Amino acid sequence: MKIIDFKPEHVLCIRPQACQQYLDLTIEYGEYLMTGNCFTGIHDGEIVAIGGLLPVNDGRAYLHMIVSEGMPHQWTKLYRAASRLIGAVRDDYDRIETLSTTPEADRWLELLGFEYEGTLRRVMPGGTDAKSYSIVRQ
Repeated sequence: MKIIDFKPEHVLCIRPQACQQYLDLTIEYGEYLMTGNCFTGIHDGEIVAIGGLLPVNDGRAYLHMIVSEGMPHQWTKLYRAASRLIGAVRDDYDRIETLSTTPEADRWLELLGFEYEGTLRRVMPGGTDAKSYSIVRQ
């Protein structure tokens, strides 16, 4: 996998995994993602991941990741890209937060240094629960 700078049109080329089918992947959404620090993962010429940090307010950011259905096992490269990004902006935020809906995402977030905070009931589209994770600057 090759990690490149994100461009808004990348959202038009990814086929999200089943649990992310609710995303409205329009060019406007891509432009919204550009308000943060984002990257794109490409494997065999296809966009297979889009991730990054979106500012919520002056002291808070949200980590997001869109993963394509059937993405090959490239989690190490995504981990490195996300880890570099978090390290580069860690001092800019008091809190970086995210949500998880799968055990695989839970493990990945914990590897990145996120701590489990609790379960948010019916917070996701369709009314499903999600686990809340964060990195809080001490």
